[in-house]
Amino acid sequence: MSRQPDFSTTPRPSRAPVWDTVALATGLAALLLSGVVAGRAREEARAAGARLAEVRREVEAATVRLRAFDAPAGTPVLPAAEASPARIVADLASVLPGDVRLERLSIDYAHGGALEFDVVARDAGAWDLLLERLGQAPRFREVAPGPEAREAEVRSVVRARWVGGPP
Repeated sequence: MSRQPDFSTTPRPSRAPVWDTVALATGLAALLLSGVVAGRAREEARAAGARLAEVRREVEAATVRLRAFDAPAGTPVLPAAEASPARIVADLASVLPGDVRLERLSIDYAHGGALEFDVVARDAGAWDLLLERLGQAPRFREVAPGPEAREAEVRSVVRARWVGGPP
């Protein structure tokens, strides 16, 4: 006896494997969950960026208030337009003798143009000439030379205040 094909009018339902359906459902759920998590992460990043901008504004305001406390009473804060570093350096270069070299310059605008600079003079005569010129210069006040080493060359730190004036 041989088996004959079934030509009945009712089709048999084909059944897809259960594991395919489960894998598809799991993949869709994972995709949906990752979209939700990514959306929340984006929103948290925006909120953190806004908070960072707010904190930066607060720090800037606090820095301005702190500088006001640091400046000694009655010490004017020099406007940057009047006291550009190029102008201060040019004024300082105009009083430097040829045998004196400027090695470092620090400008403190918050303390009314306080300067601190390291100089090296070829000999004691050039050092003395520098101090004399600084003392007579109309744009420099409160000239205070630091300790000096008078060996072959004179190395020292000088503190002064740049007061500016007409160019």
